[in-house]
Amino acid sequence: MVIDLWVNCLSSEAAEAFLGRPGFGAIEGFFGSDVRDGLTPLGVLEEMERVGVNRAVLSTSLASIEEGTVAFAADHRDCLLLAASADRPERPRRQSTAIRARAADHTIDLLRVSPLVHQYPLNHALYYPLYATCEELGIPVSINIGIPGPRVRSRCQDPVLLEDVLIDFPDLVVIGAHMGHPYEELLIEYMLKWPNLYLSNSAYLAKYMHPALVAFMGSRRGKGRVLFASDHPFLPMDRALAAARALPLGESAMSEFLGDAAARIFENA
Repeated sequence: MVIDLWVNCLSSEAAEAFLGRPGFGAIEGFFGSDVRDGLTPLGVLEEMERVGVNRAVLSTSLASIEEGTVAFAADHRDCLLLAASADRPERPRRQSTAIRARAADHTIDLLRVSPLVHQYPLNHALYYPLYATCEELGIPVSINIGIPGPRVRSRCQDPVLLEDVLIDFPDLVVIGAHMGHPYEELLIEYMLKWPNLYLSNSAYLAKYMHPALVAFMGSRRGKGRVLFASDHPFLPMDRALAAARALPLGESAMSEFLGDAAARIFENA
């Protein structure tokens, strides 16, 4: 089974707005991908079938429900999950209410927190009501960590800040997204210390993974702690999956990385 933990379904208008944010336009140069035409949910499904991805987690907005994407995912529940992005962190009560409403409607499987976008540290008090709500409801949280691609301040994504979240919300499943580079060796120690912490290689080709991390992924304690993701269409799904399959991992460790571990996280979805 292959599960892609991060796929962006966005209109051309949303793509333009995202790339138009100060410092964000440079990310197109990282991957050489043209995303300005956007990507429909049907386009995502067609690409999954072409590449061989069984399930994908689609990114949507938390504050503004994207009805078309939500309805399409509901009709293809066997292969599409939904992640809602915390897009109004300055309104924590409203965001928490939105999480509860979407949980009741079964339209959220994962919450995404991207500190680089609003420049609040990942352990900021504004995010704490969201973390508390997700811990209560059993919803995993994906938090961007490490040096971001856009030309914005990076300190809000320092992985050291993860320990505050892990201590204050001991039952919350946290997935460090976008690889956490260049802090991989620190994150290995954190994953050994914190059983609810995982790492995802979204937006990061597997061939660039730190050798120590690859060794960790194949070890007894590290197997299943790093999860596959692309960030399609910014980092195309086919490129990401080909690089992932080329890692020097045994069969069991590869299966855990590509989808088995993520399947357990989303086993009730």
